[in-house]
Amino acid sequence: MIAEALELHGYTLLDPWLLLFAPAFVAIAVRCRLRQPAALPSAHTGMLQGLPRTLRARCVHLPLWITLLGGVCLALALARPVRREVVPQRQEGIDIALVLDLSSSMNIQDTSDRERPRRIDAARERAMEFAKARKNDRVSYVAFSRYAELRCPPTLDEGALAAFLMSTDTVPENSELDGTAIGVAIAKAVQTVERSDAKSRVVVLLSDGETTVRTIEVEDAVKLAADAKVRIHTIGLGQGMPTPFGGFRALEFSDLKLAAQKTGGRFFQPKTDQDLAEVYAQIDELEKSKLEDPRYRFVDGFEWPLGIGLSCCLLALLLEVFWLRGAP
Repeated sequence: MIAEALELHGYTLLDPWLLLFAPAFVAIAVRCRLRQPAALPSAHTGMLQGLPRTLRARCVHLPLWITLLGGVCLALALARPVRREVVPQRQEGIDIALVLDLSSSMNIQDTSDRERPRRIDAARERAMEFAKARKNDRVSYVAFSRYAELRCPPTLDEGALAAFLMSTDTVPENSELDGTAIGVAIAKAVQTVERSDAKSRVVVLLSDGETTVRTIEVEDAVKLAADAKVRIHTIGLGQGMPTPFGGFRALEFSDLKLAAQKTGGRFFQPKTDQDLAEVYAQIDELEKSKLEDPRYRFVDGFEWPLGIGLSCCLLALLLEVFWLRGAP
């Protein structure tokens, strides 16, 4: 049983009762010092008083005290001092796929009343902030419009991911690439993370519209995600679709809601850039990496007192044999 009362400088003695050898060594040393009988009978030595003492004469008791120090150190080593260390905690990493809509409607400037940034600019900046905060998670990036493309495979390299996000921009309006294929995007994201051995696999999909390209039906892609145990959080960004009369037509975002509902995720509908920042903060809280319970280990510290004790005993023996050899 560990004696907590004997803890000193982070060290604790596992067998503190063995320290009783230390006062025993001290008592023996004092007794030897005070009651050393002469090896041979000798004449009265009073006539020798006043003569200078040599260095060897002054050190005649040195082996005794060195042996005493060694004995105390050995007693301390036998008591087994240990230091408790915290074993570094491991985090259960999460694989996250960021999926951004690059259709031409993402050029609409409705995410702020003052600076008037485009939807794609707000989405890109907030996605970069979110990815930067995920220190222990692998993050990938999938861009989509009519087609879906893996721009950055799962990585822990924040710089590489940021470079891909920074180069993101929308496709030309009314081009052959324009469109919103949410089913294709989900299928590509699931394909990206499904082979991961991470404990949790998550897709964060952002779009500002509804499906216009049904190469893969959203229902089929969502079933694929649910079967692979991939959770999808969806974000419907913006005020809606612009109308010829200058306003916006609100969207239902039914496909995004379906994807979140069927996979255990959540659907968010931010209107502004600030709302989008809060959404990513909520997703960050929802998808926290799990920590193992803290564990401890004991590190033995007997090596130093054992080494010093044995060295002292050896030094005392050498002094007695080779320098301070007495009469038998």
